[in-house]
Amino acid sequence: MEKRIVQKVIRFFTEEEKHKIINDLISTGCTKTEVWKKYTGEEQEHGQILRWMKELGYDSGVLARSPNIVSNLYPMAKKKLSMISRLKQRVTLLKTCNLKGE
Repeated sequence: MEKRIVQKVIRFFTEEEKHKIINDLISTGCTKTEVWKKYTGEEQEHGQILRWMKELGYDSGVLARSPNIVSNLYPMAKKKLSMISRLKQRVTLLKTCNLKGE
């Protein structure tokens, strides 16, 4: 049986190429993975574009992909805020009752 050694391909991008890839990402609205595949042919980019964006001073608020789950935190937050406001009202009511001597 013949053994094969698989080596990683080391890619080097010039600063100009990095800017081109980042600008393509920003202008097209594609995901980082889609843009990476377009320029390298590889499926996964492992955060390289995000590192370049930080290094070159770009706003890194670009999503890598859409979330897998729908978040239900907002309704929970509303419920918590509602509970907090009711507790504050209750505290205020108790303070006024104590001041009146009831």
